[in-house]
Amino acid sequence: MVEELIPGNGSFGGNGSGQPPLDDPNLAIIAAIVCAANIGLLLILLITYVASYRKLKSQFSLGLVIFATLLIVQNIMFMFFLLVREGFHGPGMGFPVLSLSIVEFGALLVLLKTTWI
Repeated sequence: MVEELIPGNGSFGGNGSGQPPLDDPNLAIIAAIVCAANIGLLLILLITYVASYRKLKSQFSLGLVIFATLLIVQNIMFMFFLLVREGFHGPGMGFPVLSLSIVEFGALLVLLKTTWI
């Protein structure tokens, strides 16, 4: 019973793959897909903020334009690293990277919803 709980004995709970279910390297690819969705949401926000800035010429709107632009750049770089750099595909990286992308997606959905109220 104790041997089933020790990661590294090849069984890890008896799933037969030798890897914990959250240690799948394909999760980094799924994270890149979520990252692309984040870029899509950010582009919608950016278009909205640019339109608002053109109407109002406020510093707040300009700050939102800069904020969305920087987040787009960050997501493009992150997606590049996910797809090209193998360091993000190492053991144990898939789930943390995917979970961060999903949290960002949720935050962007909330921001988009509050922007359109």
